[in-house]
Amino acid sequence: MRRIPALSALSAVLLALAAPLAADDAELREEIRKLRAKVEALEAQQTTLIGEEIEEYLAAQQAFRGAQGGEQDRITLHASVTGVLQGTVGLDPNNRSVVNGDYDLDFDFQVSDDVAIFLRMTGNGVDPGGSDGSFPSQFGSVVVGSPPQTFGPIAGPTLSGLFDGVGVNGTTPVSPGTATMYEAGVRFSCRVGEITLHHEIGEIDPRTRFLQNDIADDAETQFLNDLFVNPPAVEWLTDATGRTSYGYHGWIKLGSNQQWTVSYGWFNSPGQWFNHGQLYIQGAWRGEVSGRPMNVRVLAWIQSFFRDADGEGSAGGGASWDWFVTEKVGLWVRIAINGGDVNPVEADYSFGVVWNGPFSRRPDDQIGAAVGFISANTNVLVGVPEDTEVTIELYYKLMLEGGKLQVTPGLMIVTDPGGGLPPWQDDVLFILGVRVHVPF
Repeated sequence: MRRIPALSALSAVLLALAAPLAADDAELREEIRKLRAKVEALEAQQTTLIGEEIEEYLAAQQAFRGAQGGEQDRITLHASVTGVLQGTVGLDPNNRSVVNGDYDLDFDFQVSDDVAIFLRMTGNGVDPGGSDGSFPSQFGSVVVGSPPQTFGPIAGPTLSGLFDGVGVNGTTPVSPGTATMYEAGVRFSCRVGEITLHHEIGEIDPRTRFLQNDIADDAETQFLNDLFVNPPAVEWLTDATGRTSYGYHGWIKLGSNQQWTVSYGWFNSPGQWFNHGQLYIQGAWRGEVSGRPMNVRVLAWIQSFFRDADGEGSAGGGASWDWFVTEKVGLWVRIAINGGDVNPVEADYSFGVVWNGPFSRRPDDQIGAAVGFISANTNVLVGVPEDTEVTIELYYKLMLEGGKLQVTPGLMIVTDPGGGLPPWQDDVLFILGVRVHVPF
């Protein structure tokens, strides 16, 4: 810290006056010494005060910058890695085992209070069409090894994956590739009177926006079979072929506590975007019953992207409900019904239960059980032996490392898979599996 110039000069003058004094002028030297001591004390006091002022200034500036927020505070990053191992049981000598995995990298950029950019990237080991790593296509012929060895088909897809190619492994990507852009778009809001309108435009997937369920909506952390994640009675525009979906999604929140949400969307592939697309309209209510959260969603859709032999599209509707009846136990139900002759699935019905903290020593673990029924559309699947496929899924999710490592062994049982269509020869399909998920 530099000395104050005026005080430093005064000290220099006192030193200059003291130098020529005779040795016997003791009294005068003592007075000069006292005066010099006072000057030095004053100088030290001033130095301390200036230092305190500088520290207060720097602290205020740091607090101001923190309140304003840097550019990095406007960026949110989420990442995860998921691996799935599944194997059939009881199909000797034709049992199959499949290992698959993917990683997700999500960015959100808050451009302003009302505008944001979102990017959803994914990478996985599945070629378009699911030819090398996904159930249910793995029930067909596979070629492995070097030199290549061919294993013939053991069956076709289950009804849960007959239309979109996802099926018994809900993590099968709808945007396959080593590193691809799954979603990218702009989210913004604007006020019209007392109502705020929310919008999303870009490469977006209707699967993640309609007929959701808080307990059964994520194959990476909840139920794995796609029947319990994305109802197969809906003709989702995205599927295992990797088709790109461009769309508009909007929603309005109503009510004193904004417990009501009306959402709507139009989705299509690139090209003639306004022709032969898909329209979704959904009403939802979120509130508390007995002090615990409950969700109710009702969906209607009409689409002409997929058409039957007569060039007709389809329409349908569905509903979803979930509620934690106690602090640990949650129930859910979901149905979807299709009124056209495009989808081989006419309707699906599913319900289940989850139990959080089933053991006192494992308060973060979870047990899940679900049952689903799929009714085949016999106008599409002509001559199907069985018109109903039943799926049961059980899992136990181990939460390790504070939830940063999730290991989930599970069992699936599918009766009359694929409606019993050839080449299925067994009435019951057993699949054992384990899923590992690491979120960040």
